[in-house]
Amino acid sequence: MKRLITALELQLSMLEELYSLLRQETSELSDIHLAAMADITMRKENVSSRIESHTKTLLTEIEQAVSREGMPPKTSLGELAARSSSKGNCDLLNLHTKLNDAARRVKQLLALNKEIAERFAASIGSSLELLSRVINQSNVYGASGGYQQRPTGSVIINREA
Repeated sequence: MKRLITALELQLSMLEELYSLLRQETSELSDIHLAAMADITMRKENVSSRIESHTKTLLTEIEQAVSREGMPPKTSLGELAARSSSKGNCDLLNLHTKLNDAARRVKQLLALNKEIAERFAASIGSSLELLSRVINQSNVYGASGGYQQRPTGSVIINREA
């Protein structure tokens, strides 16, 4: 059971690290700080890959704890924690609750950051479309000495726009 608790504590610390990165990402998205966004994305990928690789170990520990308790193989961590709690050991139940809370907070921030990023991308897209229309309909000083309305070909590619 101690190995399971250690594995759960590690999982919880990684989820909290991811949550911290997501909070930082929210701030950087709000400030439109693109360089910081690239760094945060790399760090999020690193934490996500560590979580994914640790999940296999965690599942093995849960399966072994379930087996030691004589419970069916498909028993969930919540059921194992409830049984452990009924025997007087609340550590597993407390960790289970903390993990659920951390996962819920991570999901909420992921949804918020996704919405912010989508709105930002839509805003940039409409700004670029407007600029392209303005440039394509620009006034050109003609050979006859006056301004002439004439479409011009242009393509705007500007990462900072």
